[in-house]
Order: sequence, then structure tokens, then C-alpha cells
Amino acid sequence: MKLHPNIIASVIDSLKKIFVEGKHADDVVRNVLQSNPKWGSRDRRFIASSIYSIVRWWKKYLFIANVTEQDTTCFEHVLSIYLLETYGEDLKTPLPTPIDDVQYKVRVAEAAVIRTVENAIPDWMDTLAVTELGEDVWEKEITFLNKEADVFIRANTLKISSNKLIEVLEKEDVAVKPFGDFSETLKLDARKPLQRLVSFLNGMYEVQDVGSQEIAHYLNPRPNAKVIDACAGAGGKTLHIAALMKNKGQIISMDIEGFKLKELERRAVRAGIDIIKTKSIVSNTIASLKNSADYVLLDVPCSGIGVLRRNPDDKWKLSKNRVEALIKIQQEILQEYSMMVKSGGVLVYATCSILPSENDKQIDAFLALNGQFELEKKQTIYPSQGGDGYFMARMTKKLSRNAY
Repeated sequence: MKLHPNIIASVIDSLKKIFVEGKHADDVVRNVLQSNPKWGSRDRRFIASSIYSIVRWWKKYLFIANVTEQDTTCFEHVLSIYLLETYGEDLKTPLPTPIDDVQYKVRVAEAAVIRTVENAIPDWMDTLAVTELGEDVWEKEITFLNKEADVFIRANTLKISSNKLIEVLEKEDVAVKPFGDFSETLKLDARKPLQRLVSFLNGMYEVQDVGSQEIAHYLNPRPNAKVIDACAGAGGKTLHIAALMKNKGQIISMDIEGFKLKELERRAVRAGIDIIKTKSIVSNTIASLKNSADYVLLDVPCSGIGVLRRNPDDKWKLSKNRVEALIKIQQEILQEYSMMVKSGGVLVYATCSILPSENDKQIDAFLALNGQFELEKKQTIYPSQGGDGYFMARMTKKLSRNAY
């Protein structure tokens, strides 16, 4: 494999944007590819895969290269280690920096016996996860969190069945197969760009992880109900909820970041859904909806530790202090937003974390202070099960005397 200097320079520049300027890897990769439309498919694949792989294994590559982030040439050193490990003798281009073969082998052997280095995770995260999950569970999940995420799609059953969608995608040269417990969940056999396909533009499906799809089923809303998705973001779960409701009823999708709701509105049009009303959360929004919803979904802000394989740069941006702050925010949302559930209604709390402090313990604390709610069921989905890591708990609000 031969690499042109501009390709190597683009990878190094992208890494600097991520690790020095704090930009998100997804944004950096998208921007660098959009800024260079003349690159061929091979170069584009190399740049994207190299950036994500280096970000994922950043700590390990730094260790093997025997450099620190303060070293101004650390990006060249890390890229050299990545190229050597990935391509070896097949690489026909000189490495950005020379690698001493003896020293390289010594550092690889040393890395293999240090869990946080071998698995490329922050020390604080390792300590926290071992404390909360136990060493055996955490070591198992680390392995899967460091794998490249599979691509799952959700058939939009308002427009097409899964079986028919499989046929349509096959004609577009995209191979998929059913996955998991729900008929609308399909898994791609291999990564392929989907956003320009006619099937996608016609709203036949959404790209959505299998674990994320589980949450709408956990809510299990009936048609013609009133649903509030209170932390909707760009609306993947909202759209799924609408499909389960057969586009009948009312969904209020809310978020404190209104720009995300604009994307939800565009996606809803593409999906053929017209029961969604978006609402930015301001000071009186929650109180104005008190006791109004049959179903409330709280997919709260969280550490995202369950989805690190999809967002590998998050582990370098996250901190223990941030997790502690998120735990406080989660409980505040639970306490305040639960008022929107009407008597006899359903409340689902969800995160993309696998830490009990963000999950089970939050439910225990909430129920201890809110006797009008009862836990119906809860579930942790681990990355080792095939998708991302999620937690969800379904609670019901007891019927008040006034409801009889």
C-alpha cells in the first residue's frame, strides 16, 4: 500500500483537531472528506478508518511509541505505530517517523500486561467500572467496546415490511439480515454508505442501533395515546415510537437544544409521520404538561460508556467529575419530568450507559422518594450482546383515587 504525503498530512491534521482542539471525531472525519471531494474511495476509506482506529487505541499507541501527548511530534509517532501494526510490510511508503524494531517489541509486550493500556481506556474509568461492575464483567465488555460498531437499521413499518425492505436493499447492493427479537431490526453484513440510496431518501428505514430500538418497545405505547419523548434529540426513538403507534395519537418531542428538533422534523417528513409536535424546553415547559401524558420517555444525558465503540473519542473527553455531574442531572430530570405522567401512565427511564450508578441506583433513589410509581421491569443490555450498551426501566404511576 502506497500513501501520498497529503493523505498522511490529512490524518495527522485531523488527529490534532480531535486531541488538541477538542473537536468530535465524527465531525472531523465528515469535514475532511467533504473538503476533498476528488479523493478516491480507497483514500477516503483509509482516512476514515485510520482516524477512528487511532482515536480508539490512542493510549495504547502512545505507550508503544513511548511518547506523551505533550510531545509535539506525538501524532507522527502514533500514526507510525498504527501503520506498522495495520499494514506491516505491505506498506510501501516510509513511516512518518522511524520505528526501532527491538524497542517496538519491548513496548508491545509491556502494554499487553497493563489493562488500561492494552484496552486503551482512562485509568479513572477502569477503576470506576471495576468497582461498579466487577473485574470479570468489565474485562469482557471492554473487548466489545473496542470493536468497530456494527450497523443496524430499523425498517419503517409505516411504509414497508422488513422482508420487502430486504429485497429492496438487495437490489441496491446492500446485504442485510434480521437481528434480535423484533421484526423491524436488520443488520448490515458490511458497512456501506446509505444516505444517498433511494430507499433511505424515501424513508423506508432509519439507521438505529439494536439496543436503541429496544427502548421504544420497552415503552410499548398504544395507538391514539399521548406520548412525551422528553429528551428527544434528533428523534430516532421518537420516530420508532410513532411507527409502533401506527402514526395515530400524539407525540410531543422535547429537548433543551432546539436545533436537534429541526433534524427530527426533517426525519419525520421523510418517514411519513405527522403525529409529532416538537417543543423546546424552557422554564415552564414541564410544569405546563403536568399529569398529561399516557407515556413519558426519559432518555437522559449520560456518560455514554455503553456506546464507546460508536464514539471512541468520548472516552478521552469524559471525566469522573463529568460522570458525577451527569448522575445529579439524571436524578433531577427523573424527579421533575416524571410529573408529566398521568395517573395510570407509564414512565421509561433510559441511558446508553452500563454503570449501575447511572441506572439501577437512579431508579432505586427515585422510587424511594416517589411512592406513586412502581417498577414494572428493568434491563441492562451489554455490548457483548451484539449492539451498544443500554439500560431501561419501565415504571407505572399508580391510579389515584380521583381516577376511579
